[in-house]
Amino acid sequence: MITNKLDIETNKNDMVKWVIAILLFLSALSVFYYFEQYPLIYRVLGLIGALLLDFLILFNTEKIRNLRIFTHDARVELKKVVWSTKAEVIQTTVIVIIVVIIMSVILWLLDKLLGAGIKFLLT
Repeated sequence: MITNKLDIETNKNDMVKWVIAILLFLSALSVFYYFEQYPLIYRVLGLIGALLLDFLILFNTEKIRNLRIFTHDARVELKKVVWSTKAEVIQTTVIVIIVVIIMSVILWLLDKLLGAGIKFLLT
């Protein structure tokens, strides 16, 4: 399989972004625990800020961009679906229940008939 130069460059850029995001998260976590003498609220706000920066970096990767396009397309297709009304759902459910009952009676009768036939042949 041949990949073009743009795909390779995109993969390298995405890999760099993922590495930067992971390093940023790990450094923010270590800084959070390193500065224990400062109030907790400041450390938590710093951690939240680092996480937001992390999400901004990751939000611009190609995989996340493809995921956003996919979810947008899925929403568009979901709007095209024609949903059944309550009356149609009830009618379909009643039909299914009736067919299941009829088929179970037919299979029960067939089982009894075959059982009687086997019993007749064996005796």
